[in-house]
Parts: sequence; C-alpha cells; structure tokens
Amino acid sequence: MTFASRGYGRFTRVLVIALALTGLAGCSSVWDSSASKTSDNSKTGSGPPTQIAGVALPEGYSLDSNRTIVLGEGDRWIGRLSYSVNSSADAMFDFVRREMANYGWTEVAVVRAETSQLTFLSSAGDRVASVLITRSTLYGSKVDMTVAPSTGSTVTTAPRQAAPRTAR
Repeated sequence: MTFASRGYGRFTRVLVIALALTGLAGCSSVWDSSASKTSDNSKTGSGPPTQIAGVALPEGYSLDSNRTIVLGEGDRWIGRLSYSVNSSADAMFDFVRREMANYGWTEVAVVRAETSQLTFLSSAGDRVASVLITRSTLYGSKVDMTVAPSTGSTVTTAPRQAAPRTAR
C-alpha cells in the first residue's frame, strides 16, 4: 500500500516533506565551524572565535561539532566543548591545570588517571568547569570541557542532618 493509495493527496505529501525539512534545519549547529579559526588570545582552533572566551584552549585544537553544545557567549557561556588535540593526555592535563588559573578559575578537585578530571570554580563563584581528558587511540588526546552554573552551595565536612519532621 503506497502513500497515495491511503488517501493522502499531493498537498499532504508536500506538507509532510516541508515539515520534515524544517525540523532538520532546526538541528543545525550553533555556529559555523568553518568560520575563523582564531579564538581568544590569538590561539588557533576550529571553534567559534567570539562565542567561547574565558577558558584555556590549546593551540591547534580540533573542535568536535557533533559533541559540542554551547549556550550563551563570551565569558558567560555554558555547555560542553568537545575537542581533540595532538598533545599527549599528560601534556593537556598540565596545560589545563596551569592555564585555567590565568582565566580566573580556581582549582577545586583534580584526578590524574586513565581518564583525568579537573574541576574548577569561576572567580565569581557562579560557574563550575569540569574537564575530562582521555588518551586517543594512537596519539593525542580528547577533551570534554563542561561549564555549568554553580548551585551556590558550599562543601561542608560535617554530615548532613535530616530535617525535622512535622506532625500531621
């Protein structure tokens, strides 16, 4: 049984195709990754030059636009920035750890392992950056940098006590 034999006319088929194409157009990237390859502080990469600022990005990084999602711009952006670089995971770990402080980020937690993780708090205390670094199969490394709003909570060493229950 074909589309036309089900009673759908030419107009309906055209409408369905137009809606499908409109939906696909809405799935386009946030930016054109073929745009200028210069980012903040004249570092090169294939990312957006004006949308991402305020974080350490190495020279020659290659943006993975399929895994990257960025909301906002400048030094107020949030989201995930995923890229690869032709530097070892150990070199990237040292780079991120050293350079994030130059952008006003304070180191909160660090784990150097097969998949290394670095966590930073912005100087204003309103954003948290989590950086995961993994070794690539042959050479180089892959980096996922996630920046999110901070909840404003502080870490305490005392155990939390349950809230008192009210009688009903």
